[in-house]
Amino acid sequence: MKPMLIRMAVAGSLLLAAGAAGAQEKKIEWVPGTTPMPNELLKQYPCHSVEEACYNIPAPDVQVVSFKPPLNGDAERGSKIANNIRWGNCFACHSLPGGVSGGTVGPDLSKYGAQEPPLDYVYQRIWDTRAFNPDAHMPIYGTNRVLADQDIRDVMAYLMTGK
Repeated sequence: MKPMLIRMAVAGSLLLAAGAAGAQEKKIEWVPGTTPMPNELLKQYPCHSVEEACYNIPAPDVQVVSFKPPLNGDAERGSKIANNIRWGNCFACHSLPGGVSGGTVGPDLSKYGAQEPPLDYVYQRIWDTRAFNPDAHMPIYGTNRVLADQDIRDVMAYLMTGK
């Protein structure tokens, strides 16, 4: 997979406009799917404390996406993503295939594949679950660029192993 070169302001927030006047920037190289997202990139996401100024950053618009088959996911890599506390962290809210006992905030996904859910539904749920439930507590992995398309496909392949 090709590395993503991310331009960041020295303070850590993502440079959104090319050529921002006077901003010192550094480049961070990160290859999605090889390691968890670096701390420098995590700083671009809104915080969850009402005492922080960043708490008032509005949520991004809901993204409705289309799944384009075939799945072509790597279940082993998907397991690594879902079970990594700084990457997918799915086990914080779900029990997962392979005997991973997780949280109970979200549904038990340990036998999710046996339900044979439509792949376009699963993809949208992971990309931006707010398309189905605007008040969902699940992170919006695709919209917030936490997981790339292939990352989501790999997690889907892992979830489908649960029979």
